[in-house]
Amino acid sequence: MTRTGPRTDDERDVLRETYGSLRWLLVLLPAVLFVVSVLTALTSRELETSISAYYGGPVRDVFVGVLVAVAACLVAYQGSTTFEDYNLNGAGSYAAFVALVPAGLDEILADLRRSALLTPQGVTPAEYVWSLRFGLTSVVALSAMLLARELRRSHRVRALAREDRTTGLFILLTSGTLVAFLTLAMWQLWVPPVDEVRLEGLALGLPGADLRLSIHHLAAIFLISALAVAVWSHAWPHRATRTGSEAGPGYDELVRRRGYQLIFFLMLAGPLVAAAAAQAFAPGHLVIFLEWWEIGLFCVFWVLETRRLSAPPPTAQPAMPVR
Repeated sequence: MTRTGPRTDDERDVLRETYGSLRWLLVLLPAVLFVVSVLTALTSRELETSISAYYGGPVRDVFVGVLVAVAACLVAYQGSTTFEDYNLNGAGSYAAFVALVPAGLDEILADLRRSALLTPQGVTPAEYVWSLRFGLTSVVALSAMLLARELRRSHRVRALAREDRTTGLFILLTSGTLVAFLTLAMWQLWVPPVDEVRLEGLALGLPGADLRLSIHHLAAIFLISALAVAVWSHAWPHRATRTGSEAGPGYDELVRRRGYQLIFFLMLAGPLVAAAAAQAFAPGHLVIFLEWWEIGLFCVFWVLETRRLSAPPPTAQPAMPVR
């Protein structure tokens, strides 16, 4: 049954409240993970090298639950621009992989193969790998179904690639990156025998070093990059296929953009800030400081933008009487 008449005030209020709650969840959920990981570090007096490293400890359930919920919210959320919507859909896909693929999968599987036991109920290595296969494949299939539905029912994403050459190139690059990532993950998940599944990702042969980025680490890097792009799209909206008014932005809009530009540059400076913090407080823990920094900055941006969107529109000033 399709709607034929305009929405009632109550229906509009429900949609507005639902939209607002979804936006606030994208702030509160990462805040929960941040607070829990910090308090756990303080009470245990032991700081892990990354937030993902808490997967094997008491924060595991919070870590997985928060990231799965964030992934669902990012995909369900309809961005204020088509560019933002497209970008956050990709971020949601990466967040699901960060949640479901442990950072130390190699060690977990090695421990399982030595003892064939993960819990008192008994989980074998084969059962663990098959669970990963079913879970990750379901995520990929669900993401493909939602994308197909959006392409079929909405003109927004279809029109995005036709905006201009730069936007088309961005769509091509990021879509290709996501497809390549999913192909690599599914290949390493399904092609090797169950006993040889590692999800080892890519090995980067750098001069003087052999850097290996697992599927988990690749997903985390792409997720943080997508969050930074979301901030960029609001800091320079005319470059993200959102044209301002012909008269140019007003003072409040200009101040807001300057604030978002500052947040974006601070996110770019994250590795330097994290390196300095690690050197000063906890050598060898650069990654966790970087994750806290980037998540915190994105939450600040998201709160500011959420407050802007939820603010009532300015009322027109009454005209002065003509004497």
